[in-house]
Amino acid sequence: MGFGSPPNTGQHCPDFMSEDSYLARTGQVEEIWRSLCEDISPALLARLAECVFVMLKPDALATGKHQTMLDRMASAGWRILYAQAALTASARHFEELYKYNLTVRNEQNMLGDWWINARLYGMSPSLVLLLQVPPGIGRTAHQEVKSRKGPSNPFAGAPGQLRWEAGATNLALNLLHTADDPISSAREFLIFGSTQDLGHALARATAPDRAPARRAIPPEVSTESLDEQIFLAGTGDRRLDLPSVLIGIKSRLRATETSDQFVEATDCLYARYRDLARGGGDLHSRWRRFCDLSAEELALVDSFHRSSAPAQSDPIMRHLATPGEFRYETAGEIKIALLRRGIALDPWDDLALDTSMFYISCFQPE
Repeated sequence: MGFGSPPNTGQHCPDFMSEDSYLARTGQVEEIWRSLCEDISPALLARLAECVFVMLKPDALATGKHQTMLDRMASAGWRILYAQAALTASARHFEELYKYNLTVRNEQNMLGDWWINARLYGMSPSLVLLLQVPPGIGRTAHQEVKSRKGPSNPFAGAPGQLRWEAGATNLALNLLHTADDPISSAREFLIFGSTQDLGHALARATAPDRAPARRAIPPEVSTESLDEQIFLAGTGDRRLDLPSVLIGIKSRLRATETSDQFVEATDCLYARYRDLARGGGDLHSRWRRFCDLSAEELALVDSFHRSSAPAQSDPIMRHLATPGEFRYETAGEIKIALLRRGIALDPWDDLALDTSMFYISCFQPE
């Protein structure tokens, strides 16, 4: 049985359901609309105009940054109508989610990048949400979310945007995905949830919000229910920004250096590295600070190598002190150096290192 009034599969999809998305540009909207109307009434589906599919990616939960984003969403008046940990999602689910970006017919396709971007979704579960979002001034709900989300490259973002405020890592580890328009929200929701789930969520869209202002959860999605789903997805407090990951790697390599003189010469510098790794700051300021400290280290390494010291540091230490020369191959060189020293690399650090070096042009100072 469908939700709302009897379905009308002969009705054309309203114009407001398809905004500037790939679905609209390729004429696939009507087929999806007819399929939706088999189970949910057009009147209820119309509420998708203000309901946006959002997915908090595994890196958001692994770093604990999901809470920053949920708090920002609540402050903006976005109400959580549905929340579910995607515990059984496989590679197929995420290929379906991004399938319109995995075709040469889409000029903005990610075919050349998917092999590395897809690794994220095998790390741990995502958290899928359906949010009721007040439209902005001169913007639809989906346009409002897109604006507040920020660009895929967090380094191109700005204060006030979710990816900037939470401190996303790079183009692959950028914390969240959102649907482009109402019809896309429905399609993407149904990759992870059922039509019954969607119908129930849309039916709540006009429910009064009696939840605490901190999270702005409607009665049907309680704080306890959301917390349970977050717990099931798994959370952490990892630091996956490139400076933090590299500082951890450099510090482990330095701890196994055979040259005591090099270790002593860099004691004060590495104390400042640790302060940076543990501290705050925006993406640009943290990267600039890392580059400044690396320049100091490079001078020390070169001075040390010019001296008559009987033992010299591993060449990888010099390479790690030249961020301007980083490239994707640098990740492999770092992992070889770690392997030779018998130092294990955490899987999340491995992913952050690979993806950041793949997208290193986003980091390089102008």
